[in-house]
Amino acid sequence: IKSKTKMLLIHGDEDAVVSPSSLLEAKDFLLRNKIKVEANMISDCGHHIPIKASSIALDYLKKNFSI
Repeated sequence: IKSKTKMLLIHGDEDAVVSPSSLLEAKDFLLRNKIKVEANMISDCGHHIPIKASSIALDYLKKNFSI
């Protein structure tokens, strides 16, 4: 791993395309490789991007990248 960029993971708990367990696996991998990560499981969400996820992403950017 060449970069230690902070990561944001967002996933729907009802996703039928990509298993919600993938979020936990990705988070675990990143933490084991000493990468800071914030993970959010969106309730009642399938394989799409709800407004709640967009709000989480915007807040993350504001908090971490001074926009």
